[in-house]
Amino acid sequence: MTIDEYLDSIEIPYEERTTATNNFADENLISQGRSTGVKLYKGQLISKSGQLTNILARLYGVSKAAHNEVLISYWVNNKNIHSIFKISESCDDDEILISKYVANGSLNKYLSDSQTLTWMQRLHICVGVAHALSYLHNDVTVGSNGRSIIHGNIKSSKILLDDNWEPKLYGFRYSMTAKTGDVHRPSEYWDKSGYRDPT
Repeated sequence: MTIDEYLDSIEIPYEERTTATNNFADENLISQGRSTGVKLYKGQLISKSGQLTNILARLYGVSKAAHNEVLISYWVNNKNIHSIFKISESCDDDEILISKYVANGSLNKYLSDSQTLTWMQRLHICVGVAHALSYLHNDVTVGSNGRSIIHGNIKSSKILLDDNWEPKLYGFRYSMTAKTGDVHRPSEYWDKSGYRDPT
């Protein structure tokens, strides 16, 4: 499938997206990034068969970050990576990325809670995230020149947990590709405020 075919397959009309989020009503707003301005809304998308899907819609301005996330979603297919479900544009040309809602939210909510996650569940989450990273670094080939993907923003809030506590890595706004085996210099990429290895 080409990138254009992929985009056609996940794009939804403006009206459907508006209905799903109640026209981005304040009561559906979950959070707004302080530095990024990205707004996160909850909602429900109705399929042609009438099935409801709980969703999260992220409203970007015209943004390279949104474009980056769509490209990563096109390239990857792994059970421990949370891909984009649908996309849409607003009348202001804002990019809207829609993901399926993940039942247990993000890992950061549970790290200091010793009652919810057992040590075995925590270990299982670590292994799942390690599988996702190994897949990105070693199993995805971007383009014909053998480039792999670096997430660029790994933290506990970027690890979602489904209803079985299976981890799903997401948040690819700062991701980049790098030629496998080459020295990687994050400062050369478009967002200089992105993650850098402290060493």
